[in-house]
Amino acid sequence: MEKLEEIGTVTGLREITPYTFWVRMRPAFTPGIRLEAIVRVDFSWGEETFRLYGVVNEVVASWDGTVTTGYQEEAYAEGRYSGVTIYLGQVVVTRTLKKEGESFVTVPPLVPPPVGEKVFLAPPEETDVALGFDEVKRARRALPCGVLSNNEVAYLDVRYLLGDNGAHVNVSGQSGVAAKTSYATFLLWMMLNYPRAPKCFLSGDVATFLRDSRAIVFNVKGESLLFLDHWNSEWEEAKGSREAQLWEDMFRRFGVDARPFEGVTVAVPPRKDGRPDIRHSRERVSVYGWDILDIAELHLLPLFFDPEELEEKANFALAVSVIEEFLFDQYTRLVEEARAELFSRDTPYLEENIRFSCEGLDDRTLVRLYLAVCGQDPTWMLRRFGLPNSLKDLIELLHGCTEEGEKGAGALAAALGSEKIEDKTILAISRRLRLAERSGLARLWRSIPPSRTVVFHHPPVPEYTLPWNRPAGVTVVDIAKLSSRGQAFVVGAVLREILWAKEQDLLKEPVFIYLDELNKYAPREGGGFLGQIFRDVAERGRSFRIVLIGAEQTASQVDYRVVTQAATTVVGRQKYAELSKEEYAHLQGILREKAAALLPGEVIVDQPFFRLPLTVRFPLTPWATSEEKRLLRYGEGVVSLSEEEFRKLFE
Repeated sequence: MEKLEEIGTVTGLREITPYTFWVRMRPAFTPGIRLEAIVRVDFSWGEETFRLYGVVNEVVASWDGTVTTGYQEEAYAEGRYSGVTIYLGQVVVTRTLKKEGESFVTVPPLVPPPVGEKVFLAPPEETDVALGFDEVKRARRALPCGVLSNNEVAYLDVRYLLGDNGAHVNVSGQSGVAAKTSYATFLLWMMLNYPRAPKCFLSGDVATFLRDSRAIVFNVKGESLLFLDHWNSEWEEAKGSREAQLWEDMFRRFGVDARPFEGVTVAVPPRKDGRPDIRHSRERVSVYGWDILDIAELHLLPLFFDPEELEEKANFALAVSVIEEFLFDQYTRLVEEARAELFSRDTPYLEENIRFSCEGLDDRTLVRLYLAVCGQDPTWMLRRFGLPNSLKDLIELLHGCTEEGEKGAGALAAALGSEKIEDKTILAISRRLRLAERSGLARLWRSIPPSRTVVFHHPPVPEYTLPWNRPAGVTVVDIAKLSSRGQAFVVGAVLREILWAKEQDLLKEPVFIYLDELNKYAPREGGGFLGQIFRDVAERGRSFRIVLIGAEQTASQVDYRVVTQAATTVVGRQKYAELSKEEYAHLQGILREKAAALLPGEVIVDQPFFRLPLTVRFPLTPWATSEEKRLLRYGEGVVSLSEEEFRKLFE
């Protein structure tokens, strides 16, 4: 018969229910009653036999009525009075089993354990059963997320990550002490690497999905996350130490080998001269941007403006909307011409330039191919349709729509006039665009260059296209050097691009997006067009397998519709004032107090299938999460991608 460690009895000194009960400890057993201890109770109810598992969620100690005054307590301390102390632990039931034949089956909580029944510490090997991990492991949808206080592995259910039952992850905590970035990147690393483990608890379909998923990491501070494929120097410095052994042991328990991210490509904004804007040396660096085809197709124009101004000034917002619709309509006309020309039998010269089929190409690629082989300057071709090839061209186009303009009334002027948009509003928009130009957004609006290639063997891909759509690829997008408006534009443009790809059914695999400072881009109040994009991702992303891993210091400052869509919630060390907000109501018992005192490497994780949130430890990341902690294992100097290397990213 198994020998279990008895720690106390079910007490009737506090009210008990089928969901929670209290354990009274005898002094000899007090070491056994600790927070987050997993306990077990076996009892009979009539002719039925039950087994309860639970987690100690609160511990209190008091006198058992024998000491009622300060005088008696002082006398007890001096040994002149006898008193009895009691220790009580509140247990939240995590699983109820009922015996049927020779085995136990899971049932809903039906009855509370009888008062006086013995309570035992659950042995470590029963952790999976106690917390329900056995079911997700048996169903092969379990992903390790850390180590519990008894050194057993905790698991997440990937159904709540990949959109089957929910999606999105939210990580909150104080800056610098909560390890938000470390845990978020650890979780992302596990999703990409755990499916490759020899003995992973994932089904073949899920493992394949995760192996081939795409990951996008936004770098918002310095160049901290531009070196995820470098070893963390702290790992090297700690070799042979107890800490390093603990980290390595955790990875062994997870069933994976500790190593940095693989398949990393870094994309940075261009300088004025077009070179990558990066200070530290590393390989595989590309620059990014969007041209008029992207801006029209993805409806990115509102991202150039202040969201508050768009919300507060109806005429201003209407004018921007008219311009946006005009650009899209003209782009649609260009697509129709490109399609007619490329598929026409009357243009045989195209066959000499194109060595692949145009069938199945998306609209933007089709237009780029047409502009490349038509023999005309792209700027001239775009002007035929009233499409600007740069931010400066758009400003000039708007100026021509006013009475002061040299070009007089045109298609855009007619569109604005039909909505009775006044000249002063158009000039205001022009001024805002000039301000955006001065703040660096002109670097992000890339002009379509003349083609230098005579014969095309592949669909043309601009060198400024963000190379995020790569199986098992990790794309780090640096936005730290941009202005606030530039950062918002890039984040919004990337999200719109991913949504577009999913809506066009061009991609089946999951896309994971990590973004810190989420409250800056999806604030509780306002947010404008970018906030709408985030709400769209949060609410529809689940069905597309777009998974947002958002992090912030204060979850209460994030758009409510965004933060509440996260099926997986992670809380790092947090301030008391913030923990009092409703966003942390899921932290039961004294977990809120614990959240204010979490140690480095600890977080509280919650998922819908958990009966209560769990505190887990995770290892120091073997990859660098700051430019200072990277090991220089690459050659010095920034190595930009050649045109051939860049094209291979998309093949």
